[in-house]
Amino acid sequence: MDQKTYAVVGGGASGIAAAYYLQQQGIKVELIERGDRLGGRIATCSLGHRQVAMGGKNIGKGYNLFREFTETMGDNPYEFFGLNSSQVKNGKIVTVDASQRWRGIFKLIERFSFKDIFRFLLMCAALKRNEANGYLGGPYFTSLIRKLNDHPVSNYFSKEFCQRLIRPMSVRMNGAEPDEIYVGNLGSNIRMVFDTYEQLCNGIDPVLEEFSQTISVRLGTTVKSLLYSNGRVVGLEMANQDGIEHKHYDGVILATPAPVTAKLVEPNNPLLADILNGVNYYPVMVIVAEYNRNIFSEEVRALVFGAEEPISNAGSYGINDRHIVRYTFSGRSARPYIESNADAEELLRIAEEALNRYIPVDASERIQFVSQRMLTGLCAYTHDYQDFFGSIQSQLETLRGLDITGDYIKGASIEACFQAAKASVERVLRSPGAIVQQEKIAQGSSTLYNAV
Repeated sequence: MDQKTYAVVGGGASGIAAAYYLQQQGIKVELIERGDRLGGRIATCSLGHRQVAMGGKNIGKGYNLFREFTETMGDNPYEFFGLNSSQVKNGKIVTVDASQRWRGIFKLIERFSFKDIFRFLLMCAALKRNEANGYLGGPYFTSLIRKLNDHPVSNYFSKEFCQRLIRPMSVRMNGAEPDEIYVGNLGSNIRMVFDTYEQLCNGIDPVLEEFSQTISVRLGTTVKSLLYSNGRVVGLEMANQDGIEHKHYDGVILATPAPVTAKLVEPNNPLLADILNGVNYYPVMVIVAEYNRNIFSEEVRALVFGAEEPISNAGSYGINDRHIVRYTFSGRSARPYIESNADAEELLRIAEEALNRYIPVDASERIQFVSQRMLTGLCAYTHDYQDFFGSIQSQLETLRGLDITGDYIKGASIEACFQAAKASVERVLRSPGAIVQQEKIAQGSSTLYNAV
């Protein structure tokens, strides 16, 4: 029997993971990415002669699947970064550090109501008991929303608690305000507090370069449509600089953001498209700037800002790269700037002025910067996760030969993307007749459904 070939659409963390796990099962893979490099939101950009990560640089010690992947890709050592984030409270900087994380957290929340603190501690205890509660669909949060309905987090905690503790997590991971995320998904945010972080000493590029040598990668290629034959997904219509191509595969995994996946499945399953279009994404802009001196100290390596500021976070690029600052613009106040394509240098000036109120920094000290704007940059999920995921699985039963994965399945962290992709491949392997012989596909007639 010939080796089977699957197409994985999307070269971000989810697509890389899906391709990796298919390959681990002896299945030939073509990874298809419309951009000019792999990585998606974890890809690098050039800052002068140096490549810098615009996202996904901090790798939790609990990121077991991702760490197994990087280990498989050769010698990719990690260096300590820790957990370090600060806020201004009553005019003073309060830091949550890995060495005293709970002390720092209680300094932030000590004057809040007993109800807020008790509810938050119950969630923390649930994560401590079962790490599955740190991902979408965790048992504690599923039980909680069955009792209470899946309200926005702003309806569950006080406004002050949301702004002080919840918002720094939600705007960073989801680009969303507390009234735009749901209680049932909050475990994926709180999980951030429980981990300690490291960074790849040589960055993500050597990992991706090694990985790209192990499978077939098609860059600069846009998937226009799915091909169907006898009710089964059997291939893709693709476009690149050489024109349009129809290519058959034994199966397809879509590892793209939910709106992109929705466009591809809509012609043959509009109900699944409607479900996927219910997933919320928010824009984000990242600017990495290099200065001629250290901006942050060893004790304070990041600062989060309030809802009135377009900048949500400013942080040291690395524990030994405190002269390089990563500015993140996300949340409601940032969106008008991002969506109107505001000048990156003007946004950087605003960020420097905001940071300078607490930590000295000036544009005259800046050497260079690089920016990246993503309109569907951060996933904020949807409500009633179990119903959402159950509906997806039910609709996928009508699309044989297809599975989907992404940052909306288990969560937006790299580890959650790897977990979701691994589960997707396991479904592919369990599905009756999911992997069929290429010769049979070639013999059947295919129907093209235009999706975009």
